[in-house]
Amino acid sequence: MPLVSTSIPNLLNGVSQQPSSLRQITQGEVQENALSSVIDGLVKRPPTEHIAEIINSGLSSLSSTIHVIDRSPTNRQIIVVTATPSSASLNVFNIDGTSISVTASNTDLQYLYCNNPAQDLQFLTVADFTFVVNKTKTVAMLPGTVPGSITGANDYQEFSDLPTSASSTPPTVGEVYEVVGSATNAFDNFYVKAVSQDAYEETVRPGIQFQLDPATMPHAIVPNSSSVPTSFTLQQNTYNDRVVGDLDSAPDPSFVGKTISNIFFFKNRLGFLSQENVIMSAAGDFFRFFPKTVVTVLADGPIDVSVSHTKVATLKHAIAFNDSLTLFSSQTQFVVENEGALTPQTISIVPSTEFENDPAVRPVGAGNVLYFVASRGDFSSVREYYIQAETIISDAIEVTAHVPKYIPKNVVKLATSSNEDILVALSSNNRDRLYVYKWFSDGTQKLQASWSTWVFPSVTQQGSILDVTILENDLYMVVSRGDGVSIEKMSLQYIDDTGLGFNARIDRKVTLTGSYNASTDKTTWTLPYTQATSVPVIAVKTGSWPNRKGANITTTRPTITTVQADGDYSAHPVMLGVEYTMNYQFSTQYVRENSGQQSIQSGRLQLRTMRINFEDTGFFKVEVTPEGRATNTYKFTGVVLNKPDSTIGDVPLDDGTFRFPIQSKNDRVSINIKSDSYLPCAFQNAEWEGFYTLRSNRI
Repeated sequence: MPLVSTSIPNLLNGVSQQPSSLRQITQGEVQENALSSVIDGLVKRPPTEHIAEIINSGLSSLSSTIHVIDRSPTNRQIIVVTATPSSASLNVFNIDGTSISVTASNTDLQYLYCNNPAQDLQFLTVADFTFVVNKTKTVAMLPGTVPGSITGANDYQEFSDLPTSASSTPPTVGEVYEVVGSATNAFDNFYVKAVSQDAYEETVRPGIQFQLDPATMPHAIVPNSSSVPTSFTLQQNTYNDRVVGDLDSAPDPSFVGKTISNIFFFKNRLGFLSQENVIMSAAGDFFRFFPKTVVTVLADGPIDVSVSHTKVATLKHAIAFNDSLTLFSSQTQFVVENEGALTPQTISIVPSTEFENDPAVRPVGAGNVLYFVASRGDFSSVREYYIQAETIISDAIEVTAHVPKYIPKNVVKLATSSNEDILVALSSNNRDRLYVYKWFSDGTQKLQASWSTWVFPSVTQQGSILDVTILENDLYMVVSRGDGVSIEKMSLQYIDDTGLGFNARIDRKVTLTGSYNASTDKTTWTLPYTQATSVPVIAVKTGSWPNRKGANITTTRPTITTVQADGDYSAHPVMLGVEYTMNYQFSTQYVRENSGQQSIQSGRLQLRTMRINFEDTGFFKVEVTPEGRATNTYKFTGVVLNKPDSTIGDVPLDDGTFRFPIQSKNDRVSINIKSDSYLPCAFQNAEWEGFYTLRSNRI
């Protein structure tokens, strides 16, 4: 019975739902509230910071939607819309939670009426305009028609045939003439208006509708200032009228009489999707969807094209990506092709790939790839869409192939950060958690593909995550609880708290100065939010304290808004928040061959001990649960005998190796690393040793 050992080089590849014998050695069974970092190893996820409460009552995820405006790091706002089929309200807040006044008439608010705002309303911010599209509204033309009539018989075949001041019947200023063309000079009919007896300008045919109904078209939320807005206005946009041609030569945009399913911006054109059509404004003129002339096709004119495909191709999303525009229907992806500048003459739309995707979830870009969601029964899959540079061929690999039953169905939002190489998904089935994909690529080789779950206990107890957005290196959540709606921020770089050598892992983190009552010898802190008294709130000394920095203060919860401690702690601020638990469960361990790629199923492996290497760690515990037996718990507290900094009351962060016994058969034991402390923990790798018995010789 030889003693063998195997090293697990890192813990960076998250969860796998493959049979344990087929997994990579670096994949685990469970990973909750942990972040896989190629720099720091497996660490406890960053905490959330309470920014502000923006609404003093809870919101339903079914009756509200959120949009974040990001103009610059100092100019960001959050739009909150609540709506029903008969009412709507609009609120705007700075990213720090301060409220901004909004002007909106009842008529304009009616455009927001809908059953499900999160699905029915789409937003797009371009410069100072935040456009909002109601996908349930049918676009219409105003009933009014062009005044006047056509002068004379339609026998003007050439522009030169029109009357002048020298004609027997000179034109009258304002008269409209139709030029019909001839057999030798064929062109669409066009119309001109006399501006003098010897000058004409192209005009529109009298008697036809010429104005889009702005009440049915996308509205805009506009600030009063580009830099530091103090108010916003919801308003109808002034769309350009039809000024030339007729219903044949300058037809209505194809969204008239239909609904607009989405909005996008591409190559200085504002674009809409409507059924199978892609409609773009004139270049640089976002409100013009009619041509300036019908005599020729101008390069900067509006674009209105449809996709052609053997499958139903109702377009749902348009994403600018890799210098092209990628369109998504529920089963197909299309690419808008153009040679050089994007013009009505050069544009074409061709199918690129045939992957099913969830039309309710907007795809998101990160670097040179797109991520989109597809439904898979009760679960969801995520694909990574890219274009191969060598062949210019599009493809989409499934990044959830090894976790097919991990993300539940009904995903409502994806958010990415190319700075941090991270993707998060929010599902309406579990609005107290995020499903997190962390990757790392070295050129064309992906070295890390880690899935994990971040659970927020403070949300589980009281509410739901309404929206998640990543701006640079910060993840923002808008969270609804029973007491109201709040903004919370998570720094994905988990920067050390000021004056401390670590980042305290407590959610809803706030820094407060307490009030001391000498008669009771108690210090009380008043939270800017409510938290059930059954939930402990941790108090941690900030870096401004002269000693015992980062130490935990024992607290009680007198009320849902207060935290109390015995003694006087009012001299300096403390950090307060809610603890959460990190849990990483190792996969079943096997003896492996072929450089660790293949597990050996034969023989018996009796695990003896395991070692875990860690850095900058204050606390964790290992739970070993043999099948049919009680769990054994082994704790690391950071206090090591005979070390100078291991003094009572101080906060030691240590590096080293933690060794613990297992004494169980490899497939009859579960091994979990857990941390329910506010102190950080980071794990680099592990190694186990055990007795391995093989009844036969391998050849």
